[in-house]
Amino acid sequence: MKRFKKIAFLCMLLIGLVLFVGCNDKDASGTKNNDSETSSDNGESSSNDEEPATISLMLNLHTPEVPNDRVIKVMEEQANVKLDIDWVSDNNYEERLNTAFSTNTLAQVILVKTAQFIQFKEAIRDEQFWEIGLYLDEFENLSQLREDTLENQKIDDKLYSLYMGRPLSRHGIIYRKDWVVWEVGS
Repeated sequence: MKRFKKIAFLCMLLIGLVLFVGCNDKDASGTKNNDSETSSDNGESSSNDEEPATISLMLNLHTPEVPNDRVIKVMEEQANVKLDIDWVSDNNYEERLNTAFSTNTLAQVILVKTAQFIQFKEAIRDEQFWEIGLYLDEFENLSQLREDTLENQKIDDKLYSLYMGRPLSRHGIIYRKDWVVWEVGS
């Protein structure tokens, strides 16, 4: 069970990371005006190595210790980003999320549980969150998300969040044979 939670958490983190890095690149390219090129003394233009974008995340934590930094460093290198992660104990996550929202210190990427999603609907309608549905087709893995599930998450026909995928095998009944008691001849 712990292994599944870690895998689910990493998948959610990677999806959020890819989505927001892609959104940042799209915004930057749409408003770019040759700032990435500088001319040297001899009139040649060269491109600067871009500084990694910083992405702030507030994520819940189900264990006493934070995940291994090695995994985070690999993700940062692969995506050319700097992750600023605020790990919050799952016991206090809802309270911290509400506090961050009310004090306008919300991270760029957050985990919103179902009850909180309903609570944030008015803020979403007031355009306090980014619409991300427009960018899903640009990313191979995100374009493969289940359309019916995404459709259920839309607010006013716009998508503002991604679901945390669960294996479909979780839907069903699991029981232990040694716990089943059969009465014969009743």
